[in-house]
Amino acid sequence: MDRIDYDTVILGAGVAGLMAGRLLAEAGRPIAVLEARNRVGGRVFTEHIAIPGGIEEIAVELGAEFIHGLPRETWALVHEAALQTYELEGARLRYSQGRLRPLNEQLEGGIGVLEKMTQWVRTQSPGQDMTFAEYLQRISVDECARQRAIEYVEGFNAADSTLIGVAALARQQQAEDEIEADRLFRVRHGYDAIPHFLKAGIERAGGTVLLERRVQKISWQPGAVSMYGVNGEGQEFHVRAHRGVITLPLGVLQAGTVEFSPVPANVMANARRLAMGPVVRVTLVFSERFWTALDMEHLSFLFTQNELPPTWWTAMPDRAPTITGWVGGSKVAALEKKITANGPEALLDQCLGTLAKLFNVSTDYLQTRLVSWHTHDWQADADAKGAYSYAPAGALDASLKMTEPVQHTLYFAGEHTDTSGHWGTVHGALRSGIRAAAQLLGSGVR
Repeated sequence: MDRIDYDTVILGAGVAGLMAGRLLAEAGRPIAVLEARNRVGGRVFTEHIAIPGGIEEIAVELGAEFIHGLPRETWALVHEAALQTYELEGARLRYSQGRLRPLNEQLEGGIGVLEKMTQWVRTQSPGQDMTFAEYLQRISVDECARQRAIEYVEGFNAADSTLIGVAALARQQQAEDEIEADRLFRVRHGYDAIPHFLKAGIERAGGTVLLERRVQKISWQPGAVSMYGVNGEGQEFHVRAHRGVITLPLGVLQAGTVEFSPVPANVMANARRLAMGPVVRVTLVFSERFWTALDMEHLSFLFTQNELPPTWWTAMPDRAPTITGWVGGSKVAALEKKITANGPEALLDQCLGTLAKLFNVSTDYLQTRLVSWHTHDWQADADAKGAYSYAPAGALDASLKMTEPVQHTLYFAGEHTDTSGHWGTVHGALRSGIRAAAQLLGSGVR
């Protein structure tokens, strides 16, 4: 190398990269964060929408939306940044046999299946694993409970039940219990406040965040890393550092759109063992909370098995006139097929048609009250290539193996490298950034 620009260069300004960057900058390391997009946050992506007659803008989340439970990493940032939050509350309903009724998760049995699965995994020998679908075939469970369990696993994890492993699911259930993850919170003015806060912290500490820097190749040797790419104007750039922290999403790593020379073989082999889950989510903004006129003032979540999207939620207890539809896992393929055949408006038509059926109103009734609708195709996004990761059967150890530093030069982070059972979450990504920074600072190399 002719010269060194930084001590450490971090690839990706999602929350993992920003967290690592802030810690390293505050430790006095000259660092730069390179981001292909023109914004920070990665899969935390907020649109701020003004609605007619609204006093303030509405935060519409196109990516991560909820703080799941009480993870200390997230809440430490929330408190430090003095962000306003609120906990979701209200009625949970299920559409069944042509009408809406209160949801009773314990009575329907889906949660019970997962609790018994977690207990069963604890009795098995270490390393034994199978897919969730295989587990369901081995146990005695009624059809209703089986379907509810599949709905939960595929919806929450964006996973295919014929691929995701019960060992990973059990690890996740335990991790969720430890942080009360059944409680959901939102950042009132938008989740993007967290990555913006981290970026500001990096810059205050003397670090650099460079947007619209699309890295195409990483060339490295022990103690030296070069990243090559093009900026937003198509001009080539070259950044040199002693070490690199790689926070590319799993889908991007698997696609090979960033070339490594030489290839960190162990890391990439374990990346291929994991899976990236697909999600379609749509938020519809209305002129009013139309469901209140239908005697559903306190509606929070709404579930339906045979419709697309199968999961819906409002901003309750916030009064924003929004309702969000969510499809995860294997059901995404059917919806994307329809969108491909009929164009993007097919997604809106599908959502309005489903809402009309659930609420027993006409699509015209909804259309006249619709202000706007918002979605982002994470599968087609070249900088994401999917929503978030999960561990198929037999791959529980893959994330841990991806965290091993490569010759004290390359360090990998991102939600797919979380080892505590919180794959696919913002706090999992934050933890991975903290871990990568600690590894680098503890390496004794400057």
